[in-house]
Amino acid sequence: MSRVSWGAGLALALLLLVPAVAAAAPRLDAMEGHLSVGYAKLFIKDAPGGSISLAAGLDYPVARTLRAGVDIGYDLLGSRTFERDSLLFATVDYSAFQAVAFLHWLPQHLGPVRRVSVGPMLLNAHGDLSTAGGGAAFADLAVHETAGGLAAQATLLPAWTSPVKLGLELGWRRAYMAREDWTLLSIRAAVHY
Repeated sequence: MSRVSWGAGLALALLLLVPAVAAAAPRLDAMEGHLSVGYAKLFIKDAPGGSISLAAGLDYPVARTLRAGVDIGYDLLGSRTFERDSLLFATVDYSAFQAVAFLHWLPQHLGPVRRVSVGPMLLNAHGDLSTAGGGAAFADLAVHETAGGLAAQATLLPAWTSPVKLGLELGWRRAYMAREDWTLLSIRAAVHY
């Protein structure tokens, strides 16, 4: 199965959940959310060391152990300096903004893993180029692209019931870009409310 058809199939499955959410009596008290901050690393050729990752999301129950929601996130992924012809230097600053339609499964017997999330993603990738001259020599390094992809994450949370919980999110995202696919791994502290 190709990457595009797999992502389209997952998006279709999530869209099929919309009638179930619409049929449920809309209750704002059933809405939950989270805020998270941590570290993200980009895996491409000549990738920078990684940097800060931020995300926020809202979700709504669709079944006893399933929730559907939307997350948005922003990753500052670091900078790399490149040299060409021994005299020309350029810096590329990498960042990514993403929006994900997540389906959250709430397992009861996976130890501290209390939330497993998967869904299709739209990622806006940037590799912003800055040079002191000779910019044309580095034009191939610049990235300004929006691409579809997939996202998954596991969240470790305490088992007890509380209106606010502190957890740890381990995330994976893959965007299918024109030149080189972007894979991002993240680890974030999260507040679930």
